[in-house]
Amino acid sequence: MSTQVISDAETALGHLERLTDELRSRGWAVEVAAPADRWPSALVADPRTRAMNENVIAARERSDDSWSYFYGWGERIAPCADPSAAATALGRVLTARRDN
Repeated sequence: MSTQVISDAETALGHLERLTDELRSRGWAVEVAAPADRWPSALVADPRTRAMNENVIAARERSDDSWSYFYGWGERIAPCADPSAAATALGRVLTARRDN
């Protein structure tokens, strides 16, 4: 009998892929990186102004072991169970920067 083990990094990548699908459907540019020596991350950018971007990771919450999306500096965006809410929050941040 074989056992498949899914690492936390693979789980994080799966969550990022769901967020990526949601963001791309809304017109945002997204690049996902999953190098073997680092935690997976997604770079979300305004396609009109690529300098306006945010780095996003998916990680376990310490309080209850659920998963959430976080900005690169550690601020929580939304639970991974709701990629639509995360996409909306990211869109607000990137749009506000573009419009300033």
